Amino acid sequence: MRPHYVALGACLLAIGCKDGATSSYRPTPDSEAKQIFPSLTLQGIRSKAAMETTATPETISTSEYYDPTGARYDLLHVTGIFMWCPHCNNETQDLASIAAWQAQHRVAALQIAMEGYGSASPTWTEVQKWVGDHNLGFPVLVDGQGAELGKSFPVSSVPLNIAVNPRTMEVLDVQIGEVGSCQSYEQTLLNSL
Repeated sequence: MRPHYVALGACLLAIGCKDGATSSYRPTPDSEAKQIFPSLTLQGIRSKAAMETTATPETISTSEYYDPTGARYDLLHVTGIFMWCPHCNNETQDLASIAAWQAQHRVAALQIAMEGYGSASPTWTEVQKWVGDHNLGFPVLVDGQGAELGKSFPVSSVPLNIAVNPRTMEVLDVQIGEVGSCQSYEQTLLNSL
């Protein structure tokens, strides 16, 4: 059997990407209520445009999205992905397609790549390919095998969607699996603020 079919099978049958069905949970009072999204400082690429001007990874921190006065953002949408996962690819395309809407509605997007095109941690070349292929206008950070994100969230299934209030960095919602329309998901969360 070809290796990429084995990887896809592992994605769909075991831990990995979800088959389009999402599971959702609001942070619960006894575990994650008012959980603050962690301040992660990781290597990555800010956007396709930034990638064209620098050939090396940048250091990017999630704390850059903290906006206590609400001057820049009303919502932060973080997605944890495995690059080999077809559902992560679908959701990334959807996110890329709504960039103008997000700017108009003050929504920031941030992606955290935990596995590359194989099951190993993403390489710099893989991150460049991902950002270029999807024409991304938002940052993609590398967190090999979810080592940092996994300290706070379940990273065994992807895509992992985390909605954050940038004024407080409080986690508002967590979805495991494709959310369907990212614009609808984000609009629903904006309406709840």
